[in-house]
Amino acid sequence: MRRPPRDRRSAERRRGKGRHDPAGVPEHPGRAAVNNNALVAALGSDAVAAVHGYRVAVVDEARVRGLTLRPARTSVTTDPIDIRLVFADGPGGALTGQVLTWGPQRGWALARAAADPSPRYLAGPLARPLDLVPTAVDVLDRVTGGRRGSTVPPLQVELDDDSAAVRRLLRFASARRDRSSDALDLIA
Repeated sequence: MRRPPRDRRSAERRRGKGRHDPAGVPEHPGRAAVNNNALVAALGSDAVAAVHGYRVAVVDEARVRGLTLRPARTSVTTDPIDIRLVFADGPGGALTGQVLTWGPQRGWALARAAADPSPRYLAGPLARPLDLVPTAVDVLDRVTGGRRGSTVPPLQVELDDDSAAVRRLLRFASARRDRSSDALDLIA
């Protein structure tokens, strides 16, 4: 008995393909992009730890490159899920004073100053969810290289639409725990 041929589209859908159209716009019109509350709801208590670990990884990578990133001034209303860093110095001082920010809706952005109305988004309007969570090396490559990003933020992309993006972010939480336990081993 011969099986009927499989529908290729359903196989692609099972593998996660077909969730986005070729232009990078999700097939879920009307759904809001992942905001900080949604990220916390999706990741639970690991959300803050993951974002903190992500921030530490970017700061560490900057240090390796001879750059200094310091926390940007924030207010009491600043969400712990947002990352805000300021370049303090570095080779040639080209980045000094520029603000590097990250959030689950827009990914990384670089602004000339905290009040700059036109930041450059490292993930452009056609970004995929994984583009919102580049590796720390990729973030610093983009910032220190000639490619500064787009003036248009990512459009209708949701971080939690891609399990690889969520896993990448969660790895920063586990890496932070591993570093903490390594430090505890050294103390003991």
